Amino acid sequence: MTTNKLASDDFERAIFKGFWRKVASWLTGHSNQLLPFDEVRTKLPIQGQRYIGLRAVPVHHIIGSIGRYLDFDRAFLPTQSRTKGRWVSIDQAHYEQVPLPPVELIKMGEAYFVKDGNHRVSVARQRGQEFIDAYVTEVDIPVPLPLDTEVDDLVLKASYAQFLDQTGLAHSRPEATFETNDPAQYARLMEHIAFHRWLQGEKRQADVPLDEAATSWYDTVYLPLVQAVREQGLLKDFPHASEADLYLWMVKYLWHLRAAYKDESAAEEGATQSARQEAARQLIEENSQPIVRRLINVLGRADWVDQIAIQRGQADFFEQTQLTQLRPLAQISISVPGGYDKLLEHINVHRWYLGEHRQAEVPYMEAVTSWYDQVYLPLVEIIRGQDVLAQFPGRSEADLYLWLLEKQADLKDAYGEEVSAEQAAHSLADLQAKVDNGGGKRA
Repeated sequence: MTTNKLASDDFERAIFKGFWRKVASWLTGHSNQLLPFDEVRTKLPIQGQRYIGLRAVPVHHIIGSIGRYLDFDRAFLPTQSRTKGRWVSIDQAHYEQVPLPPVELIKMGEAYFVKDGNHRVSVARQRGQEFIDAYVTEVDIPVPLPLDTEVDDLVLKASYAQFLDQTGLAHSRPEATFETNDPAQYARLMEHIAFHRWLQGEKRQADVPLDEAATSWYDTVYLPLVQAVREQGLLKDFPHASEADLYLWMVKYLWHLRAAYKDESAAEEGATQSARQEAARQLIEENSQPIVRRLINVLGRADWVDQIAIQRGQADFFEQTQLTQLRPLAQISISVPGGYDKLLEHINVHRWYLGEHRQAEVPYMEAVTSWYDQVYLPLVEIIRGQDVLAQFPGRSEADLYLWLLEKQADLKDAYGEEVSAEQAAHSLADLQAKVDNGGGKRA
């Protein structure tokens, strides 16, 4: 049999395989199309390009073409017969061991696009060739372009590229990844950055550049939560979700959790379970996807989530109040989620009272120091003086400050008259002593 006949038979087998791959793509809904280079180039911003020379390129990494993307499928099987002669001549050269010149490729991310040599790539792939010699030009883009990228993914990639361009994170934190399967998630991430930018501006009393705020948000908000996701191995439990997805869903859950804890009495039994149920209910109202419901079930059983909520609350509290700068000796720690949010609420109420007394608006930082000096510290001194903390191992002075105010309000309701902080402290300590001795209700 002649080499021409062998090559012709190879082509017929290739086009027959291509037909059945097309049928399979219809049935499965997966794209069988080569990536069009021009469409990728128009959707993704190009940051630069350079010639990197002659390389041995893995054939299966070539998933696109500049001009022939309709003539071949994703496996570089021919989809038409009009160029059969060109295909057969190249295959025949292989049979006759005639050297062929290297192809020309464009590299973007992990993917390669054929600039010249589509038929050579097609023949090489059908012959089972693992590598092909190629002159390669590499084009830099801001987002990953993996080998499983499909045409429909380009809209998502474009949203990702726009997010990186607006925030500058591709340059300030090039190691960071924010991939997701939902383009709307990037708008949500931008909302988080905008809020963080506002907080930074309030802190400085000056406008903060977006790229600077985005970097600060990544370092202080996004990355700590993502590191917790990694440490807990959540991506193994949710293989179809990304770190960015889990971050956004967890932030919502933590926000609802802190709000629910804030509305609970920390001294009551069942507060933890009640707060988690309320947080779950709120998040499901906003997003009832099955994957979000599964995540809620996981988070609802995880004690580490409470610690994350406490850490996030602490960071927000000190970021907003600047108390470590205003009162360097102040040491405020909370062991209950939502506690820092309650402290912020107390400061806001104290600020309102000061404003009513002065009949003028009180600067926030002045209200913070006044609350600390005139409200918080005097109650803490009572707690220290009566050694109440000894009755509550594992708790903090700030915990007892909150519980003391709750107890003071409860006693007022019970007796119909004002109760001093000292009396409330005695009552709180006596109640805990009864619990420790086997009676009464635990605080």
